Amino acid sequence: MSYSIQVFLKNNSFSEEYAQEKHEGKDSPENIRYEWEDEFRLTDASDVLEIVRDQPFVLAGEIGEGKAFHYEIHDVIQFIFHGENGPTAIVFSEKCLDEYIIDHDHQKLKVYLNDDEVVENPVPGVYIVLSAFPKELRN
Repeated sequence: MSYSIQVFLKNNSFSEEYAQEKHEGKDSPENIRYEWEDEFRLTDASDVLEIVRDQPFVLAGEIGEGKAFHYEIHDVIQFIFHGENGPTAIVFSEKCLDEYIIDHDHQKLKVYLNDDEVVENPVPGVYIVLSAFPKELRN
């Protein structure tokens, strides 16, 4: 089973009124609804989805010449999909999360982020506001 994930960064300057009046409710070059959109599919996801809000996310890996890093990112929401190969977490800073919609029948998760802060996407499926992103990894 697979889940489709869509992530949208809302443009806080978008005017629904202008879109209705000038462009039949649609976006236009001077009035875009979303600054960007990511779409991907988890192919090893069951219909078991766990939402975790009370645990930090551990961002770990290597940088440069095999130098390991390990940071706890707090104030996140994690959508954990359970599959045959283990759990997969899709992570968002709470500060940028505007809303989310889970459609279990069609195996879809849509997440809408606000553009109040810059959002970093260090690895696929992880969206962290710049103010919570480790300074050592910003280059």
